[in-house]
Amino acid sequence: MLKTYRTELRRSPLLTAFPVMIAVDLVVLFGRSQYWIGVWPEASVAAQIVTLFLGPMLAGVSAWQAGRASRAGMSELLLGAARPGWRIETARLAATLTLGFLAYGIGCLTAAAVSWRDAGPGFLWPSYLVLGATTLLMFASVGHLAGRWWPSAGFTPVICALGGFVAMLASPFKFNVLAGPPDVHLRPVPVAVRLLLAAALVVLAVTAPSLPSRKGTLARPLPRHTHGIFVGSATCSLVALAAFPAAGELRVERPASAVDPLCDRAVETAPRVCVWPEHRKYLPDLTEMAQRLGNQRLGNQWGKAPDTYFEYGLRRTRLGDRGFDIAEGHVRTAAIAMAHHTFTTSIGRCIPPRTERRAWQAVDNIHMLLEYQAMGQDPAVADKGLNLVGVSGAQRAAAETARTSPAEQRAWLAQEREHLQEEKWCEPDARD
Repeated sequence: MLKTYRTELRRSPLLTAFPVMIAVDLVVLFGRSQYWIGVWPEASVAAQIVTLFLGPMLAGVSAWQAGRASRAGMSELLLGAARPGWRIETARLAATLTLGFLAYGIGCLTAAAVSWRDAGPGFLWPSYLVLGATTLLMFASVGHLAGRWWPSAGFTPVICALGGFVAMLASPFKFNVLAGPPDVHLRPVPVAVRLLLAAALVVLAVTAPSLPSRKGTLARPLPRHTHGIFVGSATCSLVALAAFPAAGELRVERPASAVDPLCDRAVETAPRVCVWPEHRKYLPDLTEMAQRLGNQRLGNQWGKAPDTYFEYGLRRTRLGDRGFDIAEGHVRTAAIAMAHHTFTTSIGRCIPPRTERRAWQAVDNIHMLLEYQAMGQDPAVADKGLNLVGVSGAQRAAAETARTSPAEQRAWLAQEREHLQEEKWCEPDARD
């Protein structure tokens, strides 16, 4: 069997396509985005999502490889061989998987290498890597089975590649994730169900009986034990599919108690900022933002910033989570939540009547000015790459004010607060 494996490995078309697979791996890894560099869960997801593109390639090549013997007229020789057919098919599929996983492994090691310096303690999260490996197993095994039953050199590989890609995207059950924020993680049970399905499909692909050839050659009957394995793997595949709804969502909230938050402050008098340990690379920027919000630049009439800003997920309550979020490496989204927290700490939660449009506009204006203060940049630079919907008027008003002197900003802020009946419409936030 080992000799057959080495022969199939030498003859595999993946040897020719291997450089292309490596190129696809690296292009998807770095071309889609690069904010994941330096964040272990994000780097793990970036390495995993590559399989959504490597998988179709592997399915096409696996289909071509599996049908090669039939196209070469060797079906009769295989029928008369003393060696069980499943051993030959196992060696053939193993050769395809070896090169496919080698390309996948190179991408994973590259993601780890470029993240090592900034990510701090830890490594790639195994659950995401297992999920990617499961995707490759399913693509390769389905392609192998299709190639055995319909050994076309062109039609079957193309259908397996394109059809598998479309089916993966259209499936009601997720087989991949697109982002890896540190406040969530993969649940073991759904991952195990997907891995069970992939393993069952692998066994099914190598033990399934061959179909009769076009020349009328009958398929080789399966030995009794092989037939039992085939039926068992088919049953296991159906059971795994049926277990998907019961397994639940692929991801779940990560408990804050699982880690010690990483906290720091720019200076002793500035508010503290606490983040998930995996987001340590953003901490210097976030502490500077907290310092700008807490330096009373807008005057004593504004109030004060909170003592600590927490990242989303570190302080969940029954009333919600007011923590800041970092969306796709953009700290501007953190500025939005930190500005809101500063507003509610100083004034409270303001809910004017719907008819008081100017009061609502004042709330948006003050929020936006605080966001620009937190960023410490020109508003046009701060808003770059961020699509803010429904606050265009506040953007213009706050942007013009942010470019004025501190005294003019304080006067503008006092004017905006006059539109809020704070004693009537604003009350302390219950989450404080």
